[in-house]
Amino acid sequence: MKHQLLYLVGMATVAAIPLAHQSSAAYFFTFGDSYTMTSFNISGTQPSSSNPMGNPNLGTGTTGGGVNWVGDLTTEDNCSLVLSYNLAIGGATIDNRIINATVEDMTTQVASFHSIYGKKPHVAPWRTGNTVFGFWIGINDIGRAYANYDASVLVPKLMAQYESLVREIYADGGRKFLFLNAPPTSRSPFILAEGAQASEAHAAWVTAYNDGLDTMVERFRRKHSDVKTVVYDTWSFMTNILDYPEEYGYPDSTCINDDGISCIWWNNYHPGLKYHRLQATNMKQYLEPFGAW
Repeated sequence: MKHQLLYLVGMATVAAIPLAHQSSAAYFFTFGDSYTMTSFNISGTQPSSSNPMGNPNLGTGTTGGGVNWVGDLTTEDNCSLVLSYNLAIGGATIDNRIINATVEDMTTQVASFHSIYGKKPHVAPWRTGNTVFGFWIGINDIGRAYANYDASVLVPKLMAQYESLVREIYADGGRKFLFLNAPPTSRSPFILAEGAQASEAHAAWVTAYNDGLDTMVERFRRKHSDVKTVVYDTWSFMTNILDYPEEYGYPDSTCINDDGISCIWWNNYHPGLKYHRLQATNMKQYLEPFGAW
């Protein structure tokens, strides 16, 4: 998706949502990489009460064989109507000036939000009190950095930029922030195939990244007493499933099946739709402060 090329087209062609539906909705803006993406196109059909994902159809455009955690949180067992605006892009890092992934980074995603939705247009008249901003990023930053870069040097740079993006959304009026930390992709078939030494180095980077995220969120929260923040621990949740796969109906921790259900892994680096459903269900108990779940 080329968000930056669609600004004017998007504002001209998106379908409006009846204001009665908009005013009673909770708005869910998400940013990140392939673990989050639903291939939402900002110039396409916008979310509505009858189609809360907007575009494309629910369960398409993901990397898990079907509905991912964003779709689950948008469409299942909510306290209110949730409208999803998902700007995540597969392969993204936080900022290509720090770690270049050659695709649009989260910095560009936030710029797209600011340009299209930041001023609360009629297609998305969100308000401070009814909107949650979710971020799941870092998998590609770690994957591209762990073999050649010192985490103690690079993680602070990543977190400084991450925090600056959150501050931009805060300046637009965002006050409810959901952060997902990096999962244990060190145990994915893709990284395991690189050997024990690579997996250990990758795992050390994941730890450093997640520690950095905790520090960044706490610093941001201290600076802004009017925000609500939740850090969801995907590392612990996925680790538990990988440690005890049989308890969740999986044969083992490394099998792959593109049906998205039979195995944890949909491909060698991405979990399937069943995993996403399990995670989304687990997440809801932590999201109560936001009011939509």
